[in-house]
Amino acid sequence: MMIAQFLLGVGATLFLALPYLRRVHGLDRLQPKRRYLFVANHISLLDTIMLGALAWRSGCYPILVLGDRSVWHVSWFHKFLSSRIGFLVERGRLNPGRIRELQAFGRVGSEFHLLVFPEGTRGDGVNVAACQPGIFYIAREARLPIVPVFIENMQLISTKSGPVHPIGGLRKVEVHYGEPIEPERYLEMPREEFVEFVRQSITRVRPAQSASRSNPSPPPA
Repeated sequence: MMIAQFLLGVGATLFLALPYLRRVHGLDRLQPKRRYLFVANHISLLDTIMLGALAWRSGCYPILVLGDRSVWHVSWFHKFLSSRIGFLVERGRLNPGRIRELQAFGRVGSEFHLLVFPEGTRGDGVNVAACQPGIFYIAREARLPIVPVFIENMQLISTKSGPVHPIGGLRKVEVHYGEPIEPERYLEMPREEFVEFVRQSITRVRPAQSASRSNPSPPPA
């Protein structure tokens, strides 16, 4: 797994991070010898590859990403990639064992860094939508420091429904890592409070210019 993810990290850096990543903020906050639960906003399937490149750069791997099987099994490339980094669940189906699956994902945090996109779907790259309750069960089982991450400008390259823009997004993406949140700060929170806490933590990492696009100033009277 370490060898496979090392090679994937090199490839992700060469083919995605180098041409499209402009700057990374807060990566020096991470300590590779610790395990983390990364929670990030979600715009594109490229988010996983970009964050994988930064995990390789920081030494924070092996990493395991919670993903939707229906999304990551659409092609041989997606299947290959997910087989090396993914913990896949059927998000679109009613599953009585879903909580147990999420708890099992949380428990492997003793061996892996964990990455979750808690909004549960891809957004617009500016706003952070309400998070799904699954992150509560993962975090309580993992008991790891939570690192909020905001990916800025990925929508200039790729979105959920639009075409890929290989030129327009060159050197435009910035990734912002927040301060790790120790488990003592969140383990006693009830589910609804914790889920909103995660959303706000990601939102606080969002840069000021993205926030202004989300909440434009009213025109002068």
